[in-house]
Amino acid sequence: MGMSNADRGAPLWKEKRDTWVSVCDDCHSPRFARENLQAMDEACKDAGLKYTETFKVAENLQLDGMGEPMPKDLHPDWAGEHVWSLKIGAYHDGPGYGGAQGQSGEFRMSNCSDIERVCFESVGYWMTYIFKGMAHGSWNDATYCDGSFGMDRW
Repeated sequence: MGMSNADRGAPLWKEKRDTWVSVCDDCHSPRFARENLQAMDEACKDAGLKYTETFKVAENLQLDGMGEPMPKDLHPDWAGEHVWSLKIGAYHDGPGYGGAQGQSGEFRMSNCSDIERVCFESVGYWMTYIFKGMAHGSWNDATYCDGSFGMDRW
């Protein structure tokens, strides 16, 4: 899942989907299971769009020189550099992102700005809660408790 907005209806996923439906059909109809998987897809797609918006804010701040790759008074990342934590390899090459060409940042929750931390939490926690909550029928985890509410409040 992660940050990719994968098409869960693609042929690649058909076999996995059929397996999931067969797990649910002990108690539910195949249509019920497929509709719940569709609801999970929509919830994950919405979460991905929310993350994309959050990331764009962080990226624009970084490119405008208002973002701090990593506070200079704190310990550097694992590479010994102050690289923007949301820099993901070749996708974000350029002097505005810091680091060497092709060098990736390291997702982290500390030693970074608040907007970077929120981006990390959006992907690392809230999107995962939404996916798992929808997959297991735990609506509270997918919405109010840990999932989309966490993304919406920021």
